[in-house]
Amino acid sequence: MSKVRYRLFALNFLACLINYGDRTALSVAAPFILAEYHFSPAVWGLILSAFFWTYSPFALLGGFMVDRIGVRRAYTACMLAWSLTIPLTAGAWNAATFIAVRMLFGMGEGPQAPISAKLTADWFPRRQTSTMLNLAQAGTTVGPIIATPFVVWICATLGWRPAFLMLSSLGVLWCAVWWFTARDRPADHPGVDAAEHAYITADHTPATDRSRPTGRTSHAEFWNLVRQRHVIALAIAFFAYSWVLFMFLTWYPQYLVDARGMDKSDLAGTATIPWVAATAGLVLGGFTADRLIKKSANLITPRKWMIVVSLVMVAACFGPSPAVRSPTVGLLLVCVAIFFLFASYHYQALIIATVPPEYTGRLAGVVQMCSTLAGILAPIVTGAIVETTGSYTSAFILGAALALAGAVALATLVRPPAPASGSPETTTRGKADHAVSVPRPHH
Repeated sequence: MSKVRYRLFALNFLACLINYGDRTALSVAAPFILAEYHFSPAVWGLILSAFFWTYSPFALLGGFMVDRIGVRRAYTACMLAWSLTIPLTAGAWNAATFIAVRMLFGMGEGPQAPISAKLTADWFPRRQTSTMLNLAQAGTTVGPIIATPFVVWICATLGWRPAFLMLSSLGVLWCAVWWFTARDRPADHPGVDAAEHAYITADHTPATDRSRPTGRTSHAEFWNLVRQRHVIALAIAFFAYSWVLFMFLTWYPQYLVDARGMDKSDLAGTATIPWVAATAGLVLGGFTADRLIKKSANLITPRKWMIVVSLVMVAACFGPSPAVRSPTVGLLLVCVAIFFLFASYHYQALIIATVPPEYTGRLAGVVQMCSTLAGILAPIVTGAIVETTGSYTSAFILGAALALAGAVALATLVRPPAPASGSPETTTRGKADHAVSVPRPHH
């Protein structure tokens, strides 16, 4: 059997790695930039948030785009866009120009997550989507592990501007390799043999109507799916996940300097440690979810409760971490919180499991857009809290409260119905998918 799917997985992993390596650069460089420009916490919060002003809507647009033009062209377009805009950061000279550059950067990175979800949905069996999505998503944690010491070293030796110029070339090189390696679906790739194609598609749900051209799907059915209880619950829980993630991503290095008295040159080591915990959480969370799915023959319930339990653990560890006097214990609590935060990353896998395949990209985009609204709000609110109170404690407590609210929403709103024998849900989606019904409107 051919193994072409693993080549595309490797490139997806590298794309996620480059994505978060580029994305964390501004936060890691923050102490050096603030030493030059002396932005207030509230203004810096606006600058950090600006990335998400465009990232959020472009996550939704990216979902529609990948369903229409396929993963090969969509991934190439978004990677080129963000790789060619990140060097513009080096030319920013005041708050307005930093905001403008970050908005351009967010437009490029926004489509990446729904494209990754669509790629995984089309190129891997449904029973493996948690493992493969989480392994690919591990690139988003390995990226900061590599980028943090690199950016700190460049900032300390050459200045913060060269760091942004050097990050661009990786994405451009990736695009060249991707274009000659990837195809939209296994059936389109000349290297995929019959055995691999059969292995990938054995548990896939057929599209509603394969005679319709790509992108020609029912608007009524799409909006019906958006209103489904489990999609709303996923959007709420993913928002909570993203609040904690983006607060940590944008403010944690500066928190270590301000609240823990850390020297800027020491960030290369300490600020990297939670990302190691995040990587472990992603990998173990994906394998655990798919192992439970294999035992239970249910694609929904194991992933649901993995998210619920993980978000509760995030709340229990993240909130108290700044109140602990010992910096070591505080760092340990953050690492445990970040481990469970990333272990909960089954949101897109649940979308893949519960919606028809021709809607995977756009529904993934909807949930991703809802989650990235947290990216808009978390940096601004955190900056306002720090400027008003002179402390980070309330910001950490707020993140913990939202994580708990996300867990409650998912636990209460996703309640497995029991479809009648022979119903459309049972016959078209298969027994393993019975946990959530997805009614279709009549056409």
